Amino acid sequence: PGPSPWPFFVAISANGMAVGLILWLHRTPSFLLMGMSLVCMLLSTFSWWRDLIREGDIGFHTRFVIKSFRDGVALFILSEVMFFFTFFWTFFHNALSPSCELGMRWPPPGIRTPNPSSTSLFETGLLISSGLFVTQAHKSMRLKDYDVGPFIGLVVTIVCGTVFFLVQLREYYWNSYTIADSVYGSVFYLLTGFHGMHVVVGTIWLMVSLVRLWRGEFSSQRHFGFEACIWYWHFVDVVWVALWCLVYVWFGGWLYMWWFKMWDGDVYTFKYPDAKPSWYAYIQKEQAPSWYKVPDHLKA
Repeated sequence: PGPSPWPFFVAISANGMAVGLILWLHRTPSFLLMGMSLVCMLLSTFSWWRDLIREGDIGFHTRFVIKSFRDGVALFILSEVMFFFTFFWTFFHNALSPSCELGMRWPPPGIRTPNPSSTSLFETGLLISSGLFVTQAHKSMRLKDYDVGPFIGLVVTIVCGTVFFLVQLREYYWNSYTIADSVYGSVFYLLTGFHGMHVVVGTIWLMVSLVRLWRGEFSSQRHFGFEACIWYWHFVDVVWVALWCLVYVWFGGWLYMWWFKMWDGDVYTFKYPDAKPSWYAYIQKEQAPSWYKVPDHLKA
């Protein structure tokens, strides 16, 4: 609607925090710079959001302004997609063609990957359920139900997000590897850790939307702040489903184990008449389960 000083101050404070982080990484921290930048960031963002709410209440948010908001949120989510794409690219680069430094195997030797049908499956169910509840809350608001439907949907979604984060912390505590254990540990914790941060941000955004709903700042025709929050939460859901299918199930090694177990270790009855001995080298001999059978003519 008009010029605002807050984007400038947010940019300056973000730059100050970045410089402070670089100084900290070089072991010459400037706590004064970091503290001033953080305080400036918090005050500027609070003032910016306050002005946005006031502009909407006054009636400055026309269709053209709302369209610019939609375009901005869409570009923001696109940047988030590319952010996670870089980590998935790194993961595929190492998983599809493991180098000799990784023992020519994936997962690398010594890495005991988490079971995808345990904690991570529970987390997947939490996020999928939360996506359904937040969608139902949006539909209730569109139907002018401001008393029950949106509140229940938002509260359940917030609970699901909070439980997801706590369960992820528990999983980190019990994992048998750290971020320093091979490229698998590095990429695993980068992917799941940044996703966990996005879950925290999305949960806070949902809490803010719940407070605004309680204050009566949303209507069936004017609730883009809540709609943008739903877009972001669905993005978080989709990223986790892709992460669970690829990192936990497929390249975590469990899909191969389920596959061999389904065929009782005899893959020749399936469709690999030209299998090489290296096909059966995926599982180390001393760790091979009872159902793992290697054809006699390949044992030599």
